[in-house]
Amino acid sequence: MAGRRKKYDVVTAYLRNNGGTQVTLTFTQFDELLFPARGLPKSARTSIDWWANDYLHPENGAYAWLNANYEVVHVNLEKEFVVFRPLLKSSWIRPID
Repeated sequence: MAGRRKKYDVVTAYLRNNGGTQVTLTFTQFDELLFPARGLPKSARTSIDWWANDYLHPENGAYAWLNANYEVVHVNLEKEFVVFRPLLKSSWIRPID
């Protein structure tokens, strides 16, 4: 049985297949290439918190880029773009539960 697809799996696949040392995507690219049916959520356009690299609460979609081993390093809500870079394992330490 195939695994169930999640809403932002397309972002994971895009970063894995097209990533490099840095990936910059405009909100329009998210809308047209990655989410043609719905576009980015309104909160992604208005709240920098939506783009947080939060592996404990990934509801906004953080699991998509974290699963691709990328992290958000810059968001510009005014100019509508986001910059991803490969996740540095040594700087991404999960706290002990």
